[in-house]
Amino acid sequence: METLKIKHYLTIIFMILTLTSCSNGEEKMDIIAYGTSEFDEFVKNAPISLDEAWELQLKYYEEQNQKVIGSPLFFIIDGKYIFTPYYNAKILEVKIEGVAVDSKTGETNYINKKIKLEPTSQFGWRKNQK
Repeated sequence: METLKIKHYLTIIFMILTLTSCSNGEEKMDIIAYGTSEFDEFVKNAPISLDEAWELQLKYYEEQNQKVIGSPLFFIIDGKYIFTPYYNAKILEVKIEGVAVDSKTGETNYINKKIKLEPTSQFGWRKNQK
């Protein structure tokens, strides 16, 4: 009986250690998917609006002498709007490549990384063209 209790406790300790040791840097990223209430709340409170971020994305491409009509926004990662034309919602580990616009400062840069994501929508946000 005593041995059974010890095995039970050891199993629980092993499970806790396994679960806590399985986190890598990418899992600690703050990822907000388009189409969620968290996305709407973040955008409502961000200093840089979606429309401003869209224009900053286009300006970035223009400065790089690239003709782009604008890429959709699927995720906000670590406070940055991520505009990427290469996202496939059916694949959980994807290569995120595109323009990142900081939602606080408006700073733009190009990103290219492989990351595990949980998609919520196949369609990202795009600014309505008038």
